[in-house]
Amino acid sequence: MALELTELEAVTQSYFERQSSDIYFKSNVLLFKLLSKGKTIPGGKNIEQVLEYAASNAGAYGPTSRLPLDKKEVFNSAFFPWAGYYSQITIDLEDQRSNSGEYAIINLVDGKLKNAQKSIRTQMGSEIYQARADNKDPQGKPVGFSGLADLFNTSSTFRYGNIAPADMPAWSAQVITTNENISFKVMQQIRAKASVDDNMEGKPNLYITTQEIKDGFEASLQQQARYSDAKLVSAGFDNILFGGMPVVADNKQADGTMDALNLRFLDILTHSKYNFTRPKWGTPIDMPDTAVGFIRWSGQLVCKNRAAHCRHTNLTVA
Repeated sequence: MALELTELEAVTQSYFERQSSDIYFKSNVLLFKLLSKGKTIPGGKNIEQVLEYAASNAGAYGPTSRLPLDKKEVFNSAFFPWAGYYSQITIDLEDQRSNSGEYAIINLVDGKLKNAQKSIRTQMGSEIYQARADNKDPQGKPVGFSGLADLFNTSSTFRYGNIAPADMPAWSAQVITTNENISFKVMQQIRAKASVDDNMEGKPNLYITTQEIKDGFEASLQQQARYSDAKLVSAGFDNILFGGMPVVADNKQADGTMDALNLRFLDILTHSKYNFTRPKWGTPIDMPDTAVGFIRWSGQLVCKNRAAHCRHTNLTVA
């Protein structure tokens, strides 16, 4: 007898009640840091991100000073396209014949759901480093993240957030391409390039690189200067601190690359109706013994201040 959709729904509901919501975050440090913020938006044709790129009129004044009354534009908006990701779960006749009995079916569904969750987070964790032009659907249409490759695209004509640097010089990508060995001094140069204010809020608070470069930086430090961010360690992300901020390795990062990110100016905004949806099971009309469900997510990686981030390529280890 075919597995009833109501049974599948019940098993699925039970599974999701048993799972922590952060199961999608913990395979990639950037997803972990940004999705953990839990920022959602209701929708729209594009995702508008208000930018603060200039200072208001300010200065010293005295008893006879005439203060300026002219309006100074300090805001602009970037517009990012929606990204969407899915993971498919299929249970067919072969699955049902091979897994008879209540516990076998529960284990089967649990296993498939767990695999689907891992699949979608792996896809997102990889493509967040890429350009939207490369993150395409099966029909070849760009529908994925406008990832770090777009954030650090140095072309003067590339419209990141629908703004070209030629139209707004403060919106230019910050990239260092010098060939050099990773060291404390180089890390200082990267931080200085991405600093938008003298206080800590204006400096990068996450550095993502390869295992080789992270290990090389760690080896360059004195033993007593090697500390880690305990919260990231407990989430499964080994790290070493630089200026009190974590340096983390990710195997999806490009060789010889260090990304210095200020997460105060970087977010993942999630559509409130497509926030890793629980699968709704359905049966194809010509396949009565097959049930199909999808986990779906929609949103985008957005930036408020492009100058607050820096990428260094061509790094090596001494």
